[in-house]
Amino acid sequence: MIRIAICDDDEYTLDILKAKIDREFAKYTDDYIIKCYSNGMLLLDDNRHTAFDILFLDIDMPKIGGFEIAQQFRDSFLQCFIIFITSHSNLVYRSFDFQPFNFIPKDPPDDFNSTVVSVIDKLMEHMKQHKKIVLENDEETAVVYYHNIVYIESCKHYLKYYIQNREMPIVKRGSMNETESEISSYGFVRIHRGYIVNLRYIKSVDKKIGKVYVNYNGIRKPLTMGASYKEAVDKRFTLYLRDTL
Repeated sequence: MIRIAICDDDEYTLDILKAKIDREFAKYTDDYIIKCYSNGMLLLDDNRHTAFDILFLDIDMPKIGGFEIAQQFRDSFLQCFIIFITSHSNLVYRSFDFQPFNFIPKDPPDDFNSTVVSVIDKLMEHMKQHKKIVLENDEETAVVYYHNIVYIESCKHYLKYYIQNREMPIVKRGSMNETESEISSYGFVRIHRGYIVNLRYIKSVDKKIGKVYVNYNGIRKPLTMGASYKEAVDKRFTLYLRDTL
């Protein structure tokens, strides 16, 4: 269940936001709930009982402002996606201190709807990688997030999962074709019969020499790209950059 909170002291804006957000999330899933607040203190109180996953937060509110609410979320180390909403564009840079996922300006009104749609599209794509996968072999059972898997390498009947901030890969028995089918929708692309790569870690694609460069634990690591995969990899990577930048 995805728990979504919207907090804005303007009831009219709150109603509009709820309708737009509800419509967009319904395109992806029916496993969500939206709660609306015109008072930040009520939001914080409810969050203490059951934490929210996504927070659409107006910055300029009386009693307790959006930045103060965001600070309390961050101080609690809550894994919540914060999207700031405001009419004051000069506050955008200050909002970065609270590591927001994105920012939606209320003005101009004609752009408001398209911006909400764009932000939710990016959010849902991003949230896919925040799901967990269980990797198990004879020596260990590890639960990792998709977004921490840099790439997967095939080695005969086994797969090596290279995990960010982990020195050695996790090795488990598996099929490359089956794995590609299972995780391609989570932001992974097949670049070679022996490699599946997480798009978020690709630094560059060199079609001329057939290399994909990934960021693995701070190292720019080259991986071989198969000739038959070049066009598909280039297309997927270009679309990924367009949707996330």
